Amino acid sequence: MATKDYYEILGVSKSATEEEIKKAYRSLARKFHPDLHPQNKKEMEAKFKEINEAYGVLSDPKKRSDYDLTGQVTFEPGMGGGYPPPGGGVNFEDFGFGGGGGFEDLFSDIFGRARRRPGAQKGADLEYSIGLDFIKAARGADVKVTITRKTGAETLTVKVPPGVKDGSKVRVAGKGEFGYGASQPGDLYITINVLPHPYFKRIDNDIHVEVPVNIQEALLGAEIQVPTIDGFTTIKIAPGTRSGQKLRLKEKGVYLQGGRRGDEYIIVQISTPKSLDKKSKELIEEFSRINPYEPRKGLW
Repeated sequence: MATKDYYEILGVSKSATEEEIKKAYRSLARKFHPDLHPQNKKEMEAKFKEINEAYGVLSDPKKRSDYDLTGQVTFEPGMGGGYPPPGGGVNFEDFGFGGGGGFEDLFSDIFGRARRRPGAQKGADLEYSIGLDFIKAARGADVKVTITRKTGAETLTVKVPPGVKDGSKVRVAGKGEFGYGASQPGDLYITINVLPHPYFKRIDNDIHVEVPVNIQEALLGAEIQVPTIDGFTTIKIAPGTRSGQKLRLKEKGVYLQGGRRGDEYIIVQISTPKSLDKKSKELIEEFSRINPYEPRKGLW
């Protein structure tokens, strides 16, 4: 059971406000901290313990009320003075340190940050953006990336998964800033900016490409070569194919994880010559007389 005058220990009156008690404790804790008095450390530890014990009672409304009524207070396990003070005796959030820094933050202005012992803290994450070729994004690729940390630059080989979309992020675990103490480093996040392709266009997981054919190929049919993200392949153009008609190449689209793929769609565009000589015009006119055709009939 305590019989000490806690108000006298902290140097405040019995009518002191909560803020006055905090202020007094802070001042005394700084003044009598044992690390500031290495020659009298044991004596200061005892004094510091007494100061912390007083604050532990007077900062708690219920304990203070009991103490004011009886002049005594029962100490529960984990309560009371100590060096460093136990977490139950002092609420460091009361001092505006957010509760994260603990006892060391209270006295950071005494010892200076150079003497503080930082706890383990995970390293910060890093973010980078890279431009990636359309076909590499569709197929997946290993990409070299040079990152700059506080400790210097490093070149990494990053595996970009197949089918990555424009604006998506690739996480590389443990390649951010190094952590403090024994903590782990942060992560590296790479934002992928997929560069546009001259003729391929991605829609969901499919690839679309416009392929021009001439009049003869469209009317009579033909075998032509068309591009894919794997190289060229041969397809058949059926006789009478119309401009804008889509031809599907199954599983020739974007590579996906798990071995699946999208499709490729060939959009046929009939290309006509820009100029004709007299003989060609006569042949076309004769063709039209023999094969009359009204493409707009029935549309409106």
